[in-house]
Amino acid sequence: MAEEEEKNNKNFIIIVAVCAFLAIGLVTILKSRETEHLNYSTDTKSVQQEAQLFEGIKKYDNNFE
Repeated sequence: MAEEEEKNNKNFIIIVAVCAFLAIGLVTILKSRETEHLNYSTDTKSVQQEAQLFEGIKKYDNNFE
């Protein structure tokens, strides 16, 4: 009986360790992808481009009077 309980404890510890390893690994991967994604967003738009985009948004404003 004691051997079975000790075996269950070892299995539990192994399962917890694997889950913790996976969680830490996945969080690290997500953080690196987020940092990579944030580097893509640079201010490349000029004031004229932003004005054109804003004008395009105004055109599709479907307010009926």
